[in-house]
Amino acid sequence: MSTVHSKTKIAGRFFVVAGFLALTLTGCAASGVAQTGVVTPTDAGDSADQPDPSTDPAVSEPTGCPATAESMPAGATSAQIADIDGDGENDTAWYDEATSPFTYGITTASGATLALPDDLAGPGRHSGWTAALHNGVVVTVLDDSRGATLHAIVECGFVTPIGVDARPYTFDMQNAHDNGTGVGCLEVDDGLELNGLQVTQNRDDSYSLLATGISVSADGLTAINGYTAVSASLAADDPRVAEAQTSSCGDAAVVSTSGR
Repeated sequence: MSTVHSKTKIAGRFFVVAGFLALTLTGCAASGVAQTGVVTPTDAGDSADQPDPSTDPAVSEPTGCPATAESMPAGATSAQIADIDGDGENDTAWYDEATSPFTYGITTASGATLALPDDLAGPGRHSGWTAALHNGVVVTVLDDSRGATLHAIVECGFVTPIGVDARPYTFDMQNAHDNGTGVGCLEVDDGLELNGLQVTQNRDDSYSLLATGISVSADGLTAINGYTAVSASLAADDPRVAEAQTSSCGDAAVVSTSGR
């Protein structure tokens, strides 16, 4: 299923549902990327043979995405975000509503501008955020309060992951298809994990929250659902209930249009 639940940073206890088995999660385990080991002379020969980054022109510091002729449009709503192109410098996310359709974009400290047309049709405010997940994949989510689209940044360009239904992976934001109310990120041991969220009201006026982990491939071309976890009997004023009806990811800045 390509259309999913959604979410924000969810704290608290979840229960993994697998048949009749319920396990209390203390951190929602997720497998991270293998860490690069330290190369020693024993592993790679005499250390004297290793290149010196300060003198060898073949070894240089990361420079980020190449600069482009395009730049952030004048009048766009913008916010500083964490580094997305590996040069160690903060970048800028922006939303431009002077275009039709609206345009979401990122301008990096290195001078590159990446633009993404927003094809969502909602008449109100459109919002977007970009964040790096625990496996190193940088994702962007755009929403119009009714639905949301998923994208990834690979090799200094936007790509759109495809779900198991062979369609672009999307989220439901208003439970219109009975499978989602928001998008968010859950903190795991290695960083942030993308989740689709769905909050529903119980007969006793409490709420249940389902969170579905979503894995985006390293090349950004595919997205698949993983585990489903549930928190039951949440009070109406529990902050997780409200958060599960929005789109955000940890501390990542959210930029929006004016809603005109």
